[in-house]
Amino acid sequence: MGVLNRRRIGVVIGGVLAVVIVVGVILALTHSSNKNDKQSSNPIAQQYSKQLPSLKEKAEQNPKSFQAQENYAVALYATGDTKAAQQQYQKAAKLNDRDATVQNNLGNTYRDQGNFTAAVTAYRKAIALNPKLINPYTNLANIQIYSLNKIDDGIATYKAALRQLPTNPQLQVLLALAYEQKGDKASAKQTLLTAQATNPNDKTIQQNLSRLE
Repeated sequence: MGVLNRRRIGVVIGGVLAVVIVVGVILALTHSSNKNDKQSSNPIAQQYSKQLPSLKEKAEQNPKSFQAQENYAVALYATGDTKAAQQQYQKAAKLNDRDATVQNNLGNTYRDQGNFTAAVTAYRKAIALNPKLINPYTNLANIQIYSLNKIDDGIATYKAALRQLPTNPQLQVLLALAYEQKGDKASAKQTLLTAQATNPNDKTIQQNLSRLE
């Protein structure tokens, strides 16, 4: 039913999205890739791979240190060990259940393993903890639209995000794309026109408007 697929979304959005979001989408699309392939082709993964032994040691030596547990979780996820990263983020969350970034990243580990129910719960908790943090909204909407086929829920998520960040061009473009995915090109165009009014020099908004027209 949808008119846009995930791969096309990445092309259409272009440079608007923050690096963290782009990395999250790439990991979601490639989580089944071989772990060694990731490490050999990704310089960030290579860097974290070298740090893994020391980060693991610090986490084991400081079991009550939230920062030590989180740092090790980040390294595990970056090197492709999603299951171990999930367990590590759970440890960090037990030490500090008020950290929105940890909840978002924990949601990513659930998502990458296909546990969308748990991922949605984690993203919603992250949003509740920090309504101004953009990544949980985009991650949640991405699951709702492209994994659960609940486009209206994804649209509602982007609208909720825009209530917190009303002129954010990333969210405006993503909302327009969600409308387009639904087949509502009129709403998509109106969303982009509204976005253009507050971000007149944004090339991604202009490109998407031209494409729709």
